[in-house]
Amino acid sequence: MANLDKDVEEKILAIVEKYQKDDTKLLNYLITDDKITFFSPVANGNQITAEDLQKVADILNGSFEGMEIVNQEYRFKFKYGL
Repeated sequence: MANLDKDVEEKILAIVEKYQKDDTKLLNYLITDDKITFFSPVANGNQITAEDLQKVADILNGSFEGMEIVNQEYRFKFKYGL
């Protein structure tokens, strides 16, 4: 299983943590080929804004592919070029 560089993880978490509850500052993701999916439980807080999704895409040197809700969690999909 592949992981992002810790520096990249910290930059992304700094953007998305404001959408999570104080006691659940986590960055959950899955990398497959040139795609990365971030997971965030709906119960954690608010849905992330388009502006912040673009910031995450910029960090990944990629593009936002879409969002869906599956089993009470948001799934944010990106194509990355790291």
